[in-house]
Amino acid sequence: MVKKLAVVIALGLFTNQMTHAQDLDGLLNKVKKGAKGLSKSLSWEPGKAVSTSLKDTLTGIYWMDDFLANRTADTISTFSLKPGYYKTTLRSYCLHAGTYGPSKGSGYQVANFEGSQKKLITSILEKSVEHPDISQSDVQTLIWGIESGTKFSAYPTDFQVRVKPLISVKDMALMEINVKNIVEQNLPSDVKGLLNTYASLRNDMQSAQMNFAKLEDLAVKTGVPAIGVGSVTIDPGKWSYLESGYFMKVNPQSYSTTDVTLYRPLEANVAYDSQNRISSYSHEGYKVTVNYKDAGKPIEIGEYTGHVQQIESYTLESPGMETQTVESNQKYFDFTLDAINKYIESGKVYDFDGSVLNSDEISFKEAKDSFQKLKKIYDRTKDLMDIYDDFNIDENPPENLDKYLSEAYQNERVNEAIQVATNPIDKKGQSKWLKEHFQMLNDFFFYSICKLRGDDCKPDNDPKNPKLPDYIGQPGNTNAQRIGLSEYKK
Repeated sequence: MVKKLAVVIALGLFTNQMTHAQDLDGLLNKVKKGAKGLSKSLSWEPGKAVSTSLKDTLTGIYWMDDFLANRTADTISTFSLKPGYYKTTLRSYCLHAGTYGPSKGSGYQVANFEGSQKKLITSILEKSVEHPDISQSDVQTLIWGIESGTKFSAYPTDFQVRVKPLISVKDMALMEINVKNIVEQNLPSDVKGLLNTYASLRNDMQSAQMNFAKLEDLAVKTGVPAIGVGSVTIDPGKWSYLESGYFMKVNPQSYSTTDVTLYRPLEANVAYDSQNRISSYSHEGYKVTVNYKDAGKPIEIGEYTGHVQQIESYTLESPGMETQTVESNQKYFDFTLDAINKYIESGKVYDFDGSVLNSDEISFKEAKDSFQKLKKIYDRTKDLMDIYDDFNIDENPPENLDKYLSEAYQNERVNEAIQVATNPIDKKGQSKWLKEHFQMLNDFFFYSICKLRGDDCKPDNDPKNPKLPDYIGQPGNTNAQRIGLSEYKK
């Protein structure tokens, strides 16, 4: 029905012979006539246009900052990004009129955009970047109007003309909605307050003297908000994995300005030896080769058998630099996943007894250190499983999770060892050389998440867009504002 309406309206436009205002007036007459037949499907309900809540947040990861601590973020010139670590400040928008704006120290977590007007609002956010001449206040007014059930035809004509590039004829028709008469008796006080806010916004938006400052006073509460029903604590700095292969965290300065940090790991070529150990990583001329002493010597810890792996050295290659081999003499014990699970289930995670270690190949301290490091990575897989749950694990179950855990463990040990081994040669002229190697190793761990998920990881590290308007910054306090993201850099 909406498609038919759009066709009828399009056929009635004769823009070459009209001014913008006259054209818009004729257009809206057609919109209003056509929208009458859609009255049932275009009814409005409070809080439905944007309905994202805490249940829609993506899994939060705090430990990513540890991995990225030694990396310097790049600036963003375009959102078609190659793998890398990026920071920028964006125009953002209030998506919860009548609530409190972000306050200092408030934690926000990335959430999926949900709501009956998701498609319309995300389209407006995307088009706002293409039309920098349209002010942020006009874009925000349009969004609050959608939230509050304001008909497009009810706006002052000059406003309609200014924001017309952001919405299609079909969008205008969808905004010709019917606000339901809701009986306020017996409604909770917060719902009554929301209805009053929406009614006040609609009333002011229909005035020829519409004033953004007044609208903002209605939509954005100031001060310290009380803790709302169902609130949770979200500490600042929480990362989330986006299904597109990006990781992101958001930190609103205010409802209209948000700092966004993005990380997209690159895909390195990884080779394995006959014992299925990582033997090398390579990417665009950078290569790390792991030189093991032998095939690994079997040892027993309790009822479990594993292998002592000893790395003699690493060979580092890169464009324009002489190949170097650095000694390591690192040892680690490759605990089996079965052993890790049994120890965790039994509650004996760190309760090693010297008598259970039967080997001259590795010391008690080295074995315990290996176990503790693997246990840390094992704990991270719980976050990984939550990431799978975010995106319907039943429809797209993880593959080779055991292999992922084993590789993540090997990768972290290799990364740590190379940093120690190369410290004496980290002198002037080699910083970038070492940086590229370390980044390649770090990226391998996170790229595996995307690869195991079967997501759109973009092989060959092609540029891709994270599609920020599809996500919302969700506060832990339900009395605070949701934050909509544009790709308009400030």
